Amino acid sequence: MQNLYHNKSKIQSDRNMKLPSIMKKHITIFIFLTFFITQQAKAQFIRDAEIENLLEDYSNPIFLAAGLKPDEVHIGIINNKSLNAFVAGGKNMYFHTGLILEAETPNVVIGVIAHETGHIVGGHLARTSDAIASASKPMLLATILGVGALAAGQADAGMALITGGQQIAKGSYLSFSRAQEASADQIALRLLEKTEQSARGIRDMMDELADQEALSGVHQDPYVRSHPLSRNRVNFIEEGMKLSNFSDRTDSPELQFRHDMAKAKIYGFLDHPGTTLRRYARQETLPAKYARTIAFYKNGETQKAVQLVDKLIKLQPDNPYFFELKGQILYEAGHLDKSIAPYRKSVAIAPKEPLLQIGLATSLISLETKASAKEALEILKKALRMEKDNMTAYYQMATAYALLGDTGRAELATAERYYILGRLEIASMHAHRAMKHLPKNSPEWLKAQDIMANL
Repeated sequence: MQNLYHNKSKIQSDRNMKLPSIMKKHITIFIFLTFFITQQAKAQFIRDAEIENLLEDYSNPIFLAAGLKPDEVHIGIINNKSLNAFVAGGKNMYFHTGLILEAETPNVVIGVIAHETGHIVGGHLARTSDAIASASKPMLLATILGVGALAAGQADAGMALITGGQQIAKGSYLSFSRAQEASADQIALRLLEKTEQSARGIRDMMDELADQEALSGVHQDPYVRSHPLSRNRVNFIEEGMKLSNFSDRTDSPELQFRHDMAKAKIYGFLDHPGTTLRRYARQETLPAKYARTIAFYKNGETQKAVQLVDKLIKLQPDNPYFFELKGQILYEAGHLDKSIAPYRKSVAIAPKEPLLQIGLATSLISLETKASAKEALEILKKALRMEKDNMTAYYQMATAYALLGDTGRAELATAERYYILGRLEIASMHAHRAMKHLPKNSPEWLKAQDIMANL
């Protein structure tokens, strides 16, 4: 399991702005419309092949039923224990780890996926920007007038104008948002019916969360804040279930097992080892053993973790993620040579998993030999053919080229990594360095030139 830190935006204050003391003392301008966006501005993303595959298996039938190509919808996992899921930036669907942990069955997550897919096919993201712009106009005007009143010494009138403008904007936007949620619910019911799945999971989740609507934002789950709920929505889902032929359809035992394994993995990696060991104490299920193995590894008890993962492998010798875990345990404990064999096995079992390939390549590069660097490069090239924007792969590729003394390609790989990150000036700098070492007009030289041209 890898953690990736994502911080594309910062909110900066203008230090040169001079405000009257009364404004400094009393003004707190809370812009409701940007609340959800700023909450997501700094998020810790997780990459894990096992959990991503599970979410893809949940979502692909829904996407196909909606007329979407699964490869065109990006799925991301955010390390956040709160219950939430959302779509952003087009066909990007994000899940908090909290949603998976809170969901007792796969059907809950599948119902949420159907709802979020409803936002995509309903074109709600494009319309939201128009709604925000429309709702913001009265708020902006009221804020300007309110600031003017405050500056003139009319504190009560100024605050009333500002607060009133915010309430108008909030009401306008929420009215629009509730209409979108109702539309997404309709689409979700249709997609669940088309894929012969029950809406019970999302109904139960919404039923539980609807009671939070009256609470203040601090005490609400983010899903409630980003997806306005009401009893009317719950009732609508229930009416739809009465007309469905699949309301009593349950998840397959195999899918439930994978869901429980994903939860155990998340708990194991993200909770304190002691918490995980207490959570799964006196349980002898495979998910419990999985979680305990990870807890011992995180606690630095390498020998015990290896013994436990070997037992897991004996129980499921064709599970690539057990071999991946063993490789990770050994690698991070400094047993670099020993980590390679389990990583090789994981790739042999699941050759189309780029994250497993990157894990193997990372172990090979750590040996710091030319032979291992060359092998790692071939593996990384395969991984990038399957996942062309993987920043870790480019980082490791740059390291491997550096070990081989190939400065030009090392700089190019670094440039491509920064280009993906959106740090174009740094990408251009490394591309410029790469061009100095690469043969002129070679494919690599031209790629570096393209990066510079996009500055």
